[in-house]
Amino acid sequence: MSFDIHNLQQRYLHLAPKAGEKARVIETDVFIAGSGPIGCAFARNIFDKTASIDKLKDTKIFMSEVGSHSSPRYGWHHKNEVGYQKDIDRFVNGALSPLSVPPVDTYQPLLDPTPSWTPNSANQLIINGNNPQQDPFLNLGAAAATRTVGGMSTHWTCATPHPHEEELPDTFTSSEWDALYKRAKGLVKTTTTAYDHSIRHDIVKRTLSNAYKNDQHREFLSLPLAVERRKDNPEYVTWTGADTILGDLAVPGNSPRFTLKAETRTTAFFHSGNKIHGVILRDIATDQDFVVFAKVYVAACGAILTPQLLWNSGIRPEPLGRYLTEQSMAFCQIALKRSIIDEIEHDPKYAERVKHHHQVAPKDPLPIPFNDPEPQVTQPYNKYHPWHTQIHRDAFSYGDVGPAVDSRLVVDLRWFGYTKINRDNRVEFSKDITPDSDNTGAELLDSYGMPQPTFYFKYGPEDQERNQRMMADMCEVANHLGGYIPGSNPQVMTPGLALHIMGTIRAGTDKKTSVVDKNSKVHDIQNLWLGGNGVIPTAMACNPTLTSICYALQASDSIVDYLGKQ
Repeated sequence: MSFDIHNLQQRYLHLAPKAGEKARVIETDVFIAGSGPIGCAFARNIFDKTASIDKLKDTKIFMSEVGSHSSPRYGWHHKNEVGYQKDIDRFVNGALSPLSVPPVDTYQPLLDPTPSWTPNSANQLIINGNNPQQDPFLNLGAAAATRTVGGMSTHWTCATPHPHEEELPDTFTSSEWDALYKRAKGLVKTTTTAYDHSIRHDIVKRTLSNAYKNDQHREFLSLPLAVERRKDNPEYVTWTGADTILGDLAVPGNSPRFTLKAETRTTAFFHSGNKIHGVILRDIATDQDFVVFAKVYVAACGAILTPQLLWNSGIRPEPLGRYLTEQSMAFCQIALKRSIIDEIEHDPKYAERVKHHHQVAPKDPLPIPFNDPEPQVTQPYNKYHPWHTQIHRDAFSYGDVGPAVDSRLVVDLRWFGYTKINRDNRVEFSKDITPDSDNTGAELLDSYGMPQPTFYFKYGPEDQERNQRMMADMCEVANHLGGYIPGSNPQVMTPGLALHIMGTIRAGTDKKTSVVDKNSKVHDIQNLWLGGNGVIPTAMACNPTLTSICYALQASDSIVDYLGKQ
């Protein structure tokens, strides 16, 4: 390569947290930070497209991931374990790390101060993401990052609804969006039929459709999901993870053109003029740093960690971290009402399966087979009901009913609202640490040694009014299905819990209000592309992953074009 390695190494030694040792050097063609579904969409598309171009057929891709690798394939969905599919309540979100914890959470008033050191208002604990700069009233308290190979795709709901036209960005024309969504749905294996044979799915959808048959503004459909029902045993499904997107590249060592290095922190990009010349990485296991030189660089670390990486690299366009949107979320759980259970018992449509169930489990009072799949229903977003809905059964750190209620009776209702775009809703990365004069000017770091994110986010009056209507709508729908489960009554969840932050590296044509162009390339930098929900410039209520994959496909197409011209 034509880079001045000596000069870059000197700059690296100046910037590295531990200077003095010679940097190891790796050369590749494409560098990707982040192994989540977006980073893997970049890798898969670039790998496939370059393979068919003689000039580019030897293109190599190097991917780094700060988290660990814990499965036979890179980034498989943890819910694919049979044990979780037998008992969904055992499943809890994996590898989630809170992004900003206000200092009040570290105060322990009952801790004996005599033998123990306790924090006070002027000297707060800052470990594990605790952030003395975070105003709790402006925090996205439940916002978190997934640090593991596969990223969010190791535990996402796999909901892949097509956005309503009101949600859809104007980045592309209608026909361009259609083509991108077709490719994205194929990549993640989106379907609406995997649960059609489920008794509970059918009865929930039928109950709600009948309840609102005279309401032309409501429609209850099967929730689009990235999932396949297994052919060897249809009792189980295979949820889409990063491994699905990678395909054969998900097998470690399967191609010399693709390398994934786990437990590796991407620290900063080297840049001068309008070009990235290299990137510093740290091997977390050995605590050693090295440099990767590439022709193309991609950051797909999530809506917060990607701007964090740019900030740490000194790439700080004015809109970076601003225009942050996150979905509000209302939640409840109900137990199906007796009349619905009776309908299952006596409906000829289900008679054969109900009879068989009673034969194999004569003491079971319910007519629902133990292996009957959960419901997966949605009322799509429309202008009369401007929110996305999921009427299904899943398990997170909230909504675990435990043994008190038979899981076959439980239905979760999750309503997701959008947030009006506001330039002042943002994430920042400050260098002031505490009021302690000895530390003034020192950099506040997160638990991985990167600049600590601090949120400034609040709902506006329109958001609050819409959230109230959304909650009322959820309760109305829930009442047609059953009664609330104690502890899971209708509630507005902590901001950030949807894990659908958008807008922080938004796409657009105006450099004053956007970070990247329509191809997700950073303005004024010729070889740096960004990916993830942060690219989406509009406020969406539906799950954004599918849309982010559309951007990644467009971006990786442009990367292949760029490589072909080098």
